[in-house]
Amino acid sequence: MNKKLNTVLFMLGGTLLNIFLMLASFLILLLLATRLLAHFPDVGGTLKMVIFLLVVSISIISSFMLYSKIVKWINKKYSLDKYMHPLFAKKR
Repeated sequence: MNKKLNTVLFMLGGTLLNIFLMLASFLILLLLATRLLAHFPDVGGTLKMVIFLLVVSISIISSFMLYSKIVKWINKKYSLDKYMHPLFAKKR
């Protein structure tokens, strides 16, 4: 396989990993939020919406941070620079 194909496959795998991480963190945070809100039955709809927006935002941020750490670790462990085409090449 050539470097460009390796890069495309790595990006597709990374995208799937990022989606999985975001979905997993969203479900975990949503479960924690619903368990927390179950103890407070008088909470209004506005606060529930704010908590839901926080859950979505935190899941996006946490999945991005985890994905970045995993990609850096994989790149360092397997030295992927020699197998992959650079994504951002310098213009002449």
